[in-house]
Amino acid sequence: MPFASLGLCQPLQAAVAEQGYAQPTPVQAAAIAPILRGEDVWACAQTGSGKTAAFVLPLLQLLGAQAPESPRPTRALILVPTHELAMQIVARSTRWGVSCRCGSRPWWRSAASRSTCR
Repeated sequence: MPFASLGLCQPLQAAVAEQGYAQPTPVQAAAIAPILRGEDVWACAQTGSGKTAAFVLPLLQLLGAQAPESPRPTRALILVPTHELAMQIVARSTRWGVSCRCGSRPWWRSAASRSTCR
């Protein structure tokens, strides 16, 4: 099953092909099309199974298809438990987001600085 059969736009198909992805992983095959249809998805898979692409690729496509309502809207918020995972998601989102003219901006708030959040 190629990425095209999941409903990904041509620019994202080209971006994943450039990264060496030929076929979606099982979690990607199960998640991408439902996310593009606006459905909620709950996925659980091992490390290295392609979960980041499973949610970031359709998210970028949906965000790229929308016109921003204001000059600097926040259009997606991804919460992760570790800084390392956040950096991985930012790197992938930035790389693939160029294809859809979507950007990403990380915002960090560590547990140590939680007391300053009010």
